[in-house]
Amino acid sequence: MSIIRKFLLYALGEKRYLRLLANSFQKLYKTGRLSVDYQDIYFLKNIINQGDYCIDIGAHLGYFTVEMSRLAGNHGHVFAIEPMTKFFNTLKVLVSNIKNGNITLFQYAMGGGEAFVEMGIPRVNKVKKFAYARVIRTSTFLEYVESEKVKNVTGDEIFCDLSRVDFIKCDVEGLELAVFQSFVEIIDKHRPVILCELGDPQERKRLLDLFSPFNYKMYYLENKKLRSFSPESTVAPVSHNHYFIPERRLQNLSHLIS
Repeated sequence: MSIIRKFLLYALGEKRYLRLLANSFQKLYKTGRLSVDYQDIYFLKNIINQGDYCIDIGAHLGYFTVEMSRLAGNHGHVFAIEPMTKFFNTLKVLVSNIKNGNITLFQYAMGGGEAFVEMGIPRVNKVKKFAYARVIRTSTFLEYVESEKVKNVTGDEIFCDLSRVDFIKCDVEGLELAVFQSFVEIIDKHRPVILCELGDPQERKRLLDLFSPFNYKMYYLENKKLRSFSPESTVAPVSHNHYFIPERRLQNLSHLIS
């Protein structure tokens, strides 16, 4: 964390600091000048269409949520899932301020068999790392300075009544496979495009194996084009983001594939 961020956190307190981060990102994003680390958010305009139904799993401060909402428009909808209270409340204020009526927020954890999971925020090098928030049991080596129990649900349970699902973004710090194992019925029924952050390259194969019965292929984004690659590839996508695209949607995206 930079000296400026440390000062702002100290001066503003956590609640106002997180709101500042959420609002500042939206303002900077609109300039179009954010770094390549955010290329996947800018690329959403090529994937999400007016009227689409989208799910943002691990919405955090709404970086993806707001853009997905804008692109889906009044006839589409975004379901944003953020388990931790401080981020959920920040996101709720952000959504209220931008007055987009097509966003529904859920405060849940997803995947696995537990009724509740323990979420935590760790301290790294004596600094509290909000971006490292995760299910504690997945990274017990970290020093957690804050934790809370969160209700755990499955994707098939809460989204079973949707008439369509076109796009799913997932960033859950190592539990991606467990999350999508809870979405099998949704994926089978709707075949959405999936954008998933994977920190462990081994998870590529596990997820692709899960999606293969539904005719998915895997891609990464480079220079505004989607490039196919295999689980064994040594390619390290920017921000570890992987695209899983079903055969039925490939024709509409063919102009984006290199």
